[in-house]
Amino acid sequence: MALVHLGIGSNLQKHKHIRAGVQALLHHSGLQAQNVRLSRVFRSAAVGFAGRDFFNLVMSFHTHVAAGQVNDICKEIEHEFGHSGQVAKFSPRTLDIDVLLYDQQVSAAPVQLPRAEILENAFVLWPLAELSPLLVHPVMNQTYARLWQNYRLEQRLEPVDFNWSLTPTSE
Repeated sequence: MALVHLGIGSNLQKHKHIRAGVQALLHHSGLQAQNVRLSRVFRSAAVGFAGRDFFNLVMSFHTHVAAGQVNDICKEIEHEFGHSGQVAKFSPRTLDIDVLLYDQQVSAAPVQLPRAEILENAFVLWPLAELSPLLVHPVMNQTYARLWQNYRLEQRLEPVDFNWSLTPTSE
């Protein structure tokens, strides 16, 4: 079974979409996710555009499903929640789900692995380091805890108390 790490984010109806996205992943019959773990949820400023803050987290699980198929499922779930693949890279998101890691696989297609954002964005690296601190980046050959410890870019990021109940909350 492969160990998969996904980055999940939203800045439009954040509570609703983060909660619903995680639920959709957990219950998607094609994913067959086992041993699911979630990092804390983090609030970060929008990167690359002026917009509302994002909520981000990392989810890990084991699956027999191939990396390309996992990516297809993530894009299908994004689409179900209103994320069009036609929008600009730096724009508001109802739900964004990216495959960050698939075991120690390094590839450009069908999905870039490991995802470059791991080393570029605090909102990916901190929750990944929290969830899998001793896991080694397959290209950098350093643990995610070490990569986070040495992270130097200035990005506002803070953990938030996230209510995982299904009761709607205000933004």
